[in-house]
Amino acid sequence: MELREIDGPLLEQVLDDTYDLWGDGLSRKAYGLWNLAQMKTTWGKSNLARVGFVEGDRVVASAKRYLFDGVIGGQPARVLGIGAVLTPESHRGQGLAPKLIEAMIADGEARGCTVALLFSEIGADYYTRLGFTVVPRRMVTIDVPRTRRGAPATMVRAADPLDLPEISALSMTYAHDASFALIRTPDLIDFGITRRRLRAGLGPAGLRQVEVFVAEEGYRAAAFIIVSRGPEGVVLEDCGDRDPSGARIGALLEAYVERDPSQGDRTLRAWLPPGLHPPQVHLSAPFDAPEVMMVRHLPIRPPAHQVWWPLDMF
Repeated sequence: MELREIDGPLLEQVLDDTYDLWGDGLSRKAYGLWNLAQMKTTWGKSNLARVGFVEGDRVVASAKRYLFDGVIGGQPARVLGIGAVLTPESHRGQGLAPKLIEAMIADGEARGCTVALLFSEIGADYYTRLGFTVVPRRMVTIDVPRTRRGAPATMVRAADPLDLPEISALSMTYAHDASFALIRTPDLIDFGITRRRLRAGLGPAGLRQVEVFVAEEGYRAAAFIIVSRGPEGVVLEDCGDRDPSGARIGALLEAYVERDPSQGDRTLRAWLPPGLHPPQVHLSAPFDAPEVMMVRHLPIRPPAHQVWWPLDMF
């Protein structure tokens, strides 16, 4: 079978097939709008597509294809992301999903990709048999204690699109010595924020919320946090600080939780780069991330220092 990009009526068919699994509380109409809007972002236009196998007028296997720029062992690399792999029930048992993944990897190699990456929702065994390896990821819980010091002496404001270049630069400071990291361009960060905001805006009122704040110094963003709130709890999706200690991140987190002093739970789930521990907060012992990250063809197994923010999950 030949791999092809899926659009038009065939894409609607794929959305019908995948809605029950990945509708995530949206209506079917909102789910379609959410998917289409992601592909119309600046980053999505060039780097996100639905692909699959088609027999006649029927999509018999489909997936999302993401194309990332990354760094592996200090060298630039193109990374293929594989998401939302699905074979409709009527066509299961024919080995179409493994064939689709192999076709996507071959297509990715033709595009210059040297690494294939996915997040498994069914454990590691299935994809291990296809040559993928688990990349361990550790998370922490951040507890922001109550303080009587008053509001932090930091200029805190909501971020706007003009801050994206500074946010990108701040985020990339943690990737300079990583064995595996994405090149987090302003467009990629904007895609991650937009994706989450679209899901929040199209879903039930009040179910989800996404906020981006910066600490400003000299009319520039000196630190930032991206925080989401939803059924999964509160997640620090991404953060960055010119100060290696992360003191401005801590101040931003204090400002974030102090906006509503009645809020009992002052904890956030997060991934933090090695050595980053904002002095104002408490960190739990690291625990395994709930998502199973797996790679194929990665020359460093497993990466000694991989940088992958929750904002980049797909």
